Amino acid sequence: MNPFRSAGAVSRALTVLTSGALVAGLIAVPALPASAVTAEPSPSPSVASSAVAEPAPILATTINGEVCADEPVWHSGDGTYVVLRWTTTFELPTTATAVLHTVVGPDGADIDRSPAPVENGVATGERTLPLDHGQVYTLKMRLRGADGAWSQEPVASCVFGVQHPPVISAVVPALGADAVYVSGEPRGGVGVAGKYLVAATRQGEAVAYEYAVTGTSSRPATWETTPAPDGAPAVIPVVPAASGTQYLHVRGIDRYGVRGPTLRKSFLVGTATTSKPSPPPVTVADVEDGGPDDGRIPLAVTLTNDLVTKPMGEVVLRYGTREIGRATFAAQSETVLVEQAPLGSGFKQVTAEYRQFDGAPVLSTSARICAQDCAFTGGKVAITALGDVRLDPQLLAKVSGFSPKPTSYEYEWLSAGKVVASGPDEVGAHYLSLPRDERHTLSVRVTARGPRMVPKTVTASVKIGDRADPDVCAGGKAIGSRWLSNYTYCSNRGDGLVGDPGSGRALEMLVAEPWLDGYTSSRSGEPPADQGYTADYWFDMAGYVQGRGWEGLKRKGDVYYVGSVGERRRLEALRIDDGGVLAPYYDVWYRAYVPKHGWLGWAKNGGNAGTVGFGNRIEAIEVRVLPKGKRLVSGTGNAAYYSAATQRQVHVRSYLKTSNVWRDAVVGGSTAGLTRTSQRLNAVRVDVDGTRYSGGIQVAAKVEGDGWRRYVGNDRVAGTYHRTDRVSGYRMRLTGQMAERYHVYYRAHVAGTGWLGWARNGSSAGSASYAKRVTAVQVLLVPKGDPAPQSANGRVAYLR
Repeated sequence: MNPFRSAGAVSRALTVLTSGALVAGLIAVPALPASAVTAEPSPSPSVASSAVAEPAPILATTINGEVCADEPVWHSGDGTYVVLRWTTTFELPTTATAVLHTVVGPDGADIDRSPAPVENGVATGERTLPLDHGQVYTLKMRLRGADGAWSQEPVASCVFGVQHPPVISAVVPALGADAVYVSGEPRGGVGVAGKYLVAATRQGEAVAYEYAVTGTSSRPATWETTPAPDGAPAVIPVVPAASGTQYLHVRGIDRYGVRGPTLRKSFLVGTATTSKPSPPPVTVADVEDGGPDDGRIPLAVTLTNDLVTKPMGEVVLRYGTREIGRATFAAQSETVLVEQAPLGSGFKQVTAEYRQFDGAPVLSTSARICAQDCAFTGGKVAITALGDVRLDPQLLAKVSGFSPKPTSYEYEWLSAGKVVASGPDEVGAHYLSLPRDERHTLSVRVTARGPRMVPKTVTASVKIGDRADPDVCAGGKAIGSRWLSNYTYCSNRGDGLVGDPGSGRALEMLVAEPWLDGYTSSRSGEPPADQGYTADYWFDMAGYVQGRGWEGLKRKGDVYYVGSVGERRRLEALRIDDGGVLAPYYDVWYRAYVPKHGWLGWAKNGGNAGTVGFGNRIEAIEVRVLPKGKRLVSGTGNAAYYSAATQRQVHVRSYLKTSNVWRDAVVGGSTAGLTRTSQRLNAVRVDVDGTRYSGGIQVAAKVEGDGWRRYVGNDRVAGTYHRTDRVSGYRMRLTGQMAERYHVYYRAHVAGTGWLGWARNGSSAGSASYAKRVTAVQVLLVPKGDPAPQSANGRVAYLR
């Protein structure tokens, strides 16, 4: 017999329903849940039997061998699930082909449906269900006829109950024992007594507990028994027989003798050399008073971590013999508000009396707290670094020596006496020293704070030295060369030179990133915000690719580059800008080597370098990083960038005195005249024909005997080509909308001297002396806002 079967006779008379009762709907069936794993379609009028020609059959049902009737018979589970085996037997021959068993909960909702075929007048099934302890459930039966239709209403029902054994959910060490055993560290020793408490159970009610202590996790061979006391946790004695890891096995027994599942807990038993003392049961600490000024101060009372899984017990706080507060632990830490008046000001000693449960011993600890206006003693700060603190930019302020320990710190970093960074605690303690700090005194000012404590400030200083300027790691690949998958294409040569000028080999890609000792850099440009890392310095690059135009950074393997790989497309122009916290202190300079011009001028910080629209290749690139204020001087005086769309608006023809012929027109940026000759350039014709804007150009020449002549317009002769008078200089200016949109730059080449500096917008280019022979000129249009071309080696535009 089932031990949970209720007392009293069990009626075998099941409800028998006629077809009229079914149709009238005298028994309501709740809607079936969609989640039922064995659910079959609910019957509907279109598929249900339209009539019942014979009375509903008489049938009997048993669950786990016990008759299921109108009084519940109780069935045992394992603490979570219960196994139900039902058998429905027809007492007379039947045409039913299946029985649908539906378990209905106490709230009337369907919990589970399980169809079972009828064979020789019997339908059997088995289900394992998570049913609740102490609840009564209804089992309803419906039939499927020979036509495959289910009856719309149940033909029979009965009730049953579920009883689970006790399930232990928490076992904690008993505080105050000779040893408090836990799993985290070795405690006690062989033969040193400890205790555990059964702190919580669920499901069934335990009347006793069985326990055993073993050296393995295997099921114990023998068990000890202790009764379950009323209103207090059961105490499980523990006396280890060996050191090292031991296992406590505990299970509950209910009033029917049914045992619940075993809870197994490991703990460490120490030796004379390894055993650790047990921590105090509670600690008391000051906390900030964030509430109103109500005459009370908050104290944090925290249970030992030994009870972190099940906070329990009560604590009473006393100042002398006077109780000033108490708390019952529902969490590991509780805040207790105590009256400030009895404590006065300064540091005070309070006592915490802790009782783990009623009847347990009282465990006392003391704590020093601040009642009001307490002073820190000691305290200092030091500026530290992994390397030389004067040169390493990654600095850390380390605070030590304060008593009592502050709850927070506020940091201020000062460079040359000015605050440059501040923040609390760990954030404020770290400082990235920037170039502004070099050759200055860097100080950190730390203010320690605590609840009701008087703040205290300490300082430290260091003289920052001169750090090395950034290097550039650069590399590239020429058209036709093989891609090296195991090569980073990044070489730190110091000069940032990529390619081979004058080799005739066109570069197709460029790799460049800054390298700085002590700082972090990024090879992929600005790190994305969602990647979780930052960099102090990086390059943002773009390249002009033959046939495609401007394109940003790309990636192949671990290599980030601009240009293309393996497509035989020239890299014709580039631009590089810098970013990060170091960008305000440095400029990135770069230039391209183009066969028609040689080394072009230096571009910087996002300006264009190279040529676009001329079909020129780049054979070499140089990239440098310099501190703000330092400059790189062009040796050629060439512009950094030539755009065909801009320069083809300019056409210049030259007349050389000795040759006495007008040479073919050249576009802006090209040389009109000759540089390897002593023939004087005696006249020019300059034509500016804007593609989008109206206006043109005016040119004036300095002619021997006349001085500066008046300006002449587009494509008019400036100078003289039918006289022997010498020409030594030119002035040029734009007109109309072209003057609003562009600057005109021009320079003269003087025999024996070379290219002079660039003049602009009407200033003089050439020589005041007619003895100097001007042999060529270059004219350049520069959109307003774009960088000006650099003069070669800083030369002046007009020799006086």
